[in-house]
Amino acid sequence: MVYRNRSKSVLSKHSKKSDDKGHYKSHSKKKSKSKNKKKSRIYWKYISFIWVLWLGLIYYNESVVVKRSMKKCQWSNWENWPEGAEGHRVGLFADPQIMDEYSYPGRPQIINYFTRVLLDHYHRRNWKYVQYYLDPDSNFFLGDLFDGGRELDDEQWIKEYARFNEIFPKKPLRRTVMSLPGNHDIGFGDTVVEPSLKRFSSYFGETSSSLEVGNHTFVLLDTISLSDRTNPNVSRIPMEFLDDFAKGSHSYPRILLSHVPLWRNAKQQPCGELRESKKPFPIKNGKQYQTYIDQDISQEILAKVQPVILFSGDDHDYCHISHSYPLHGETKIAQEITVKSCAMNMGIKKPAIQLLSLYNPSDLAAISAGEEHESETYKTELCYMPDPYKAIRMYLWGLLCSTVFVFYMHFLPKSFNSHVATRMNRLLTRPDSSTSDLPLPTSVSKSKSKKSLTHSKYSVNETRSIKQFLANAGILLISVMSIFIYFYTVV
Repeated sequence: MVYRNRSKSVLSKHSKKSDDKGHYKSHSKKKSKSKNKKKSRIYWKYISFIWVLWLGLIYYNESVVVKRSMKKCQWSNWENWPEGAEGHRVGLFADPQIMDEYSYPGRPQIINYFTRVLLDHYHRRNWKYVQYYLDPDSNFFLGDLFDGGRELDDEQWIKEYARFNEIFPKKPLRRTVMSLPGNHDIGFGDTVVEPSLKRFSSYFGETSSSLEVGNHTFVLLDTISLSDRTNPNVSRIPMEFLDDFAKGSHSYPRILLSHVPLWRNAKQQPCGELRESKKPFPIKNGKQYQTYIDQDISQEILAKVQPVILFSGDDHDYCHISHSYPLHGETKIAQEITVKSCAMNMGIKKPAIQLLSLYNPSDLAAISAGEEHESETYKTELCYMPDPYKAIRMYLWGLLCSTVFVFYMHFLPKSFNSHVATRMNRLLTRPDSSTSDLPLPTSVSKSKSKKSLTHSKYSVNETRSIKQFLANAGILLISVMSIFIYFYTVV
């Protein structure tokens, strides 16, 4: 009965207080929940924006730049054959030297792994674009296919062989010759590793051979084994090939391919303007290498093959000289071009391949090799591959800028909101047509501007959180890496 006589106002006040407390508790809970949500906020708009920039950067370096290089090398830019004539087109690839465990001993495995991925991708991408855009009829490799081929055991070597063919797949209906060995494949001269030589020839083919290409005779000569003066088992095969070739009749102009350049007087025979190094061609030797073929062997090769031009590798840099040799009482001249390495880790800034165009119609082909041709039957051009280090520098700058942006967004959020978020909001948000154009009171406009600053959809949480920074940085890193994986494995 006592409670019945209590006034309604007292009851209502009591209930109101309890309601206010309950409302306050629920409101504080909601507030704490919203704070927790803010702490784990993922900024998808900014991540997407940076991801798109990275996509453009990677596409530019991995596609646009490569196509531009191929366009500069187009055959029509430099062949200049008679109208209607179609030459036989050849690509020469020197010293790919694919990386293996002997390339950089002592380095951490993780660094070697990423280095190998980078180098393999550079080779694979360039090979694919050359075969698609330049589409040479024939391809010749000038030795040093592997970096540590002579050191590898059979199991390791076969894995590298499979990897090499995966990087440089042979194109259907096109000739690709890889049988010329380098000193990194088999050793050099008296120190040729005989088991490595036999293994190389078993998988890639005879190391000394000749074949007719575009009404020209290509002579692939294993000058490394020919330079072995102590082991007749090694030097016998190229020597017999050279003697048999000299005895035969050859009506086509001859083009000699050798891994190691022939002898020259480097002080009197400069390499030309296209060479990167300002130093003369090096004349030296060491463990398992020699930068030249001995003078007596060089003269014998020239006299027996009688090439109009010869191409070599090994040096990694460009060099163009002329050789003279006596033949039947006359002095003959043969040009030699040492082809730049096509690899990005061979001590040169601009890797390249050598393009060769052959045009020798039947009336010219009938002229004997001993007579002078009225006109050249070949033209050659240096074709630069894309600058690999420029792309790496651009990627590093992109990484630095992305890191600074994400750091700025998370650890200087107020400054970020006032300088970046508000501008993004102005540029990318459409004005609300429903709002009145009439001027608002000063107090209202100030409160509205503050509200728009704090509640902009481009604003970030002003509470600093390392956890949030790591979450956003991690998502961005994974998304950017997915672009690299796509271009490095799929494209």
